[in-house]
Amino acid sequence: MKEISLPMVYRGREYVDGALPKGDPSDDYTEDLSIVERNCSKIISAAIIIEDRMISAVSKIIFTKDNQYQNFFVNEIMGTSDSTYVFKRRVFTRLIENFQLMETDRIKKLKAELNKVMSWRNAFAHGKLVHEHNGGFILEYYSGGSKDLLLDNRFFDKAEETIRYCVRECDSLILSRLIKR
Repeated sequence: MKEISLPMVYRGREYVDGALPKGDPSDDYTEDLSIVERNCSKIISAAIIIEDRMISAVSKIIFTKDNQYQNFFVNEIMGTSDSTYVFKRRVFTRLIENFQLMETDRIKKLKAELNKVMSWRNAFAHGKLVHEHNGGFILEYYSGGSKDLLLDNRFFDKAEETIRYCVRECDSLILSRLIKR
């Protein structure tokens, strides 16, 4: 399979008046840039997987068996571009709450973690990657105001942990609904 190579534009950030970079300098800029790019793509892809899992869970909660109505609901309502991530997350979490499919604390944590995934997906999809002079990588994005996200090992560890948690919770709910059929 051919790997495509597209032009990428990255901005540098210089600091003046004694301001210091937010990130640590890179030992190998080219390698770190490659890792950051791959991680960004993986986070966007994982957010799409989580969306699919939420749709699947919703359909398993609402429909007691697979049939044409479930397929229509999944493909023509939940799976369309008209249904945003926010809408899917709201339907998913409201069903869990209304039918008491999880404990309150677990629902609260899942909502918070799904919000993080949504925020990261939007930031990576629409933000700008910046390399700090004598520093690390920053993602500049807008979400209710201009924001910066330091892309370091600590962030990527947190993102990986959060995404794995969301996938596990969705899969657990799907499995529990399948067992009840």
